[in-house]
Amino acid sequence: MNLLDKFVSVFSPESGVRRAAARQSLEAYERRRDYAAAGNGRRNKGWKARGTSATTEVAAAFSTLRDRAREFCRNSPFGHRILDVMTAHVVGTGIMTVPDTGSDRADKRYRLAREQWEEVSDREGVLDYGGQQALLFRSMLEGGDSVLRMLPVSMNDAVGSVPFRLLGLEGDTIDTTRDNVLSPRGQSSTLRLGIQVGEWGERQGLYLHRRHPGDMGVGNIEASVFVEWRDACHLYRPLRLGQLRGVTVFAPILLSGQEIQDLMEAAIIQQRTQASFAGFIKRPPGGASPFATKKDEVSQDRITTIKPGQIQDIGEAEIVFANPSSQSVFGEAYMAGLMSMAVGAGLTYDQVTGDLRQANYSSLRAGKIEFRRLVEQQQWQVFIPMVCRPVDRRFEEYAVMSGILPARREGYRVRHVTPAIEPIDPKKDLEADILAVRSGRMSPQEFISSWGRDWRQNVSDFAAFFSFADANKVPLDIDPRRPANGAAVPAPQDQQSGENANG
Repeated sequence: MNLLDKFVSVFSPESGVRRAAARQSLEAYERRRDYAAAGNGRRNKGWKARGTSATTEVAAAFSTLRDRAREFCRNSPFGHRILDVMTAHVVGTGIMTVPDTGSDRADKRYRLAREQWEEVSDREGVLDYGGQQALLFRSMLEGGDSVLRMLPVSMNDAVGSVPFRLLGLEGDTIDTTRDNVLSPRGQSSTLRLGIQVGEWGERQGLYLHRRHPGDMGVGNIEASVFVEWRDACHLYRPLRLGQLRGVTVFAPILLSGQEIQDLMEAAIIQQRTQASFAGFIKRPPGGASPFATKKDEVSQDRITTIKPGQIQDIGEAEIVFANPSSQSVFGEAYMAGLMSMAVGAGLTYDQVTGDLRQANYSSLRAGKIEFRRLVEQQQWQVFIPMVCRPVDRRFEEYAVMSGILPARREGYRVRHVTPAIEPIDPKKDLEADILAVRSGRMSPQEFISSWGRDWRQNVSDFAAFFSFADANKVPLDIDPRRPANGAAVPAPQDQQSGENANG
């Protein structure tokens, strides 16, 4: 009852009560019209939310999340497993760049130059191009983002290959101290978390440390240098519009993952305690211990131990033995926690744990269909546009400039072949794919590419193999031109008669 209702009730108590009751009904009606999640009641008391931008949210947390994610992956088998599974499916042994210019001669020249360069693409001389792709993606998953610098080299250092190399860097090398929310007077570009962006958000370049900040001490701190956007690939997964830096894939599951690790440790200690035979001595203050004592080598405290099978007369003292409970809900809680981790990482439970005890063909196929869609998103919306296409453009540019590839007015069009999707039941899946090709739902090129192969190279290999087999008069049951299972090829007259009968 507010002040006005109280004033009215002084002269007319009945009217005051009616006014107060009507006001309460109106307030309850207004509360019912609101979104429950937007209320401020008891259930929402501890719910905090801010209306900040994606970059502001990331800036406040990404370094802490990155460090904790790396520690989690170092010490958790499941963190390590998540990185391995995601990298194996998205990148595998490498996303292939296949020429598709429409000219067999141009395709062959491009392919040869590309294969030669990919073997020596690493500026550090450790990995090939496929290995660099895998490590770059893995670093992005773990730390939130990663950088691939494209560096020119001299023709002497190139040793006949296209004269540029790739240098992979962790996201830590982006200088986050280069941060200025407000644009300098007279300039349309701004600096946010080490990235220079234009008026409309277009990326202009990165400020990169020459060495990893973790390797620099007080006496050897070096200033970051500006690298133009066209000379680097910044790999991260944008989750909101306008986001400049990425966050680790473990961000939604780090807290639960750490608690699961603690739960595992507690369960191990519980089992060790239950397997122990612990005793507690009751004696008056100042009384001597009935057991022999010795000093701990580290703490120098006096301790009393009971050896296995020992029975000793303890005189007037009283000893009580521990009886730990064997009841535990560890299994259910641990499995629920791992399921939560799998969902947060975008994987299935069996992929994270390797537990296939209750799996069958239907459940595996249903889970993998959705997972494959997520993998395709990572491939075609993140990795290929952010890494593969910029590298392809730079490769063509340097290959033409160095004379390794002739200039073409229409350029060198390429396609990308992603890793093959391993079938759950190879026979069923292969038969379904063949039907899709025969019905026109899928082209033969798409079918071969889905297995991680270049269709031109595949057809060329088939032609070379069976040409050699035919020349040596070696019939093989694997020849797709012949009926399967060793059946005889229909004679020409049989084929003609069959055609006449059908006509």
